[in-house]
Amino acid sequence: MKKISLLIIFFYLIALIQTSFLIHFKILRFFPNLILVFQILLTLLEEPKEKLTLFSAIFAGFFWDIFSENPLGLGILILFSITFFLKLVLRKYVRFPFLKRI
Repeated sequence: MKKISLLIIFFYLIALIQTSFLIHFKILRFFPNLILVFQILLTLLEEPKEKLTLFSAIFAGFFWDIFSENPLGLGILILFSITFFLKLVLRKYVRFPFLKRI
């Protein structure tokens, strides 16, 4: 429960930074999407059998929807499907022996 609440606060702050500060910086005519980048990084760094990033995808997508002009639910759908697909690929096809916990 503590990890989930920390992730909620983390993605809320990232959404605020993205919509208030990074809107002024364009990279090749696109705005950086920190919520998407951090969600993918969290998914790649988590154990493939854990489910914490699936919950964080819902919260990150919710904050992405609230702070954008997209319809409500689109960000949740995008982040949840990307996270689910990455989890599936990491669980079935990718092995990281150096990331095993001791």
